Amino acid sequence: MSFCSYSKDFNNSAHTLVDNKFIDMYLPIATGDAVKVYLYGLLACNLGDEITLESFAKQLNIDLEEVKNCFKFWEEFGVLNVLTEEPFTVIYLPVSSHKPKKYNPEKYTGFNKALQVLIPERMITPNEFSAYFSLMEEHSIKPEAMLMIVKYCVDLKGKNISFRYVLKVANDFASRGITTESKIEKELSDYTIKSADLYEIFAVLSPNSKPEIEDMNLYKKWTLDMKFTKNAIITTAVKSKAKNTQKLDKELNLLYSAKKFSPEEIESYYKEKKAVTQIAYDVNKALSVYTEVIDPVVENYVLPWLSKGYDEDSLVFVANYCFRKNRRSLEKMDETIEKLYRNGLITVNAIADFIKSSTKDDEFIRELLSLAGLSRKPIDYDRQNLQIWRNWNFSDEMIKEAVALSSGKNNPFAYVNAILSDWKNDGVFSPEKIPQVKQQKGKAFKSQTYTKEELDDLIDNIDDVEF
Repeated sequence: MSFCSYSKDFNNSAHTLVDNKFIDMYLPIATGDAVKVYLYGLLACNLGDEITLESFAKQLNIDLEEVKNCFKFWEEFGVLNVLTEEPFTVIYLPVSSHKPKKYNPEKYTGFNKALQVLIPERMITPNEFSAYFSLMEEHSIKPEAMLMIVKYCVDLKGKNISFRYVLKVANDFASRGITTESKIEKELSDYTIKSADLYEIFAVLSPNSKPEIEDMNLYKKWTLDMKFTKNAIITTAVKSKAKNTQKLDKELNLLYSAKKFSPEEIESYYKEKKAVTQIAYDVNKALSVYTEVIDPVVENYVLPWLSKGYDEDSLVFVANYCFRKNRRSLEKMDETIEKLYRNGLITVNAIADFIKSSTKDDEFIRELLSLAGLSRKPIDYDRQNLQIWRNWNFSDEMIKEAVALSSGKNNPFAYVNAILSDWKNDGVFSPEKIPQVKQQKGKAFKSQTYTKEELDDLIDNIDDVEF
């Protein structure tokens, strides 16, 4: 694929077309090399794979880097886009009817000389000068103020600095309204003071790197907006093992949300985080689950569980329980935790007592099932019934009496519900008070008999009754 191509809306044909607007408005302000590069680039769009960037530069007898700079020069005016630097690719755009600004060369004569003195290692190209002029005109930055920015960037990055880095810094200043000499001087003074602190932070983050303008802006955010001290930031960098300011910024945002600001609080936070991470590993191990990245397990499962009051012992205990019950996933364990939590079961002892009690209950339910003439295992329906009957204050002995009366019925436990409900209503809670009619299989319990009229009258007056 050629490094040059038309955009979809560019008029492509067998001829190399040059828009009249380009000839009228853009050609007069450009250098000869810039014009040659633009025009030959149009041809390259039609030639496809037949031309490479290297053959392009060789054909025009222009240095490869200068060819790139010429394309970037035209990018400033919006007639093309440099899509990628490596490999270097360009896409041509329709020529805008917006007339580019013309600059009076005499206006910037002093600026040009001073700029070349600041960057003596290489000759500054016309394209670079034009880019500086455009930026100064657009944001009303005076040459003296622009030179202050250039000098700061040279001091920071060295004399081989890219002019695009300078433009990036200047644009950052302009976006914040820092365009006058006095404002720029104050900003650069603050930078000088803060640079020492930032270099200390970089000594931990990435010793072989130097701070960029974005890093300084982040440092101002951390210290001025978020109120972290330099020592707190360094502590975070050490404990989080961050390797760049983007990662460090993410960690500081987490600390800010957690209200951890001092070095001591931050150290404690990461110590606790390490312990929580270990719990996540232990839970995964107990469940026989593998996750490539542990942080989502911590954030989505372990931390919410801990916030409910569970600790390491109870979580590992539940994980082992889930493994034995074939609920071998974090989602299934989360469902189990939710059920336990709704029942107030949080500590290991509480959960163990519940399991022990449930085991005993199941043994009793098996006895009841046998008594009722049923040959099956206990189910949740049975357990719920048993819980309800006990909540009605019936002893296990009374429950067995009622179940004995239900033997042979189509739905024995539903029959037991009716028996116990009637006994509860009559205040029968001990065997000696059970009505004698229990020997009569057809009438296992006494019940008040209501006529249809009496029932209709009850319904009419039921508004004040709550179940």
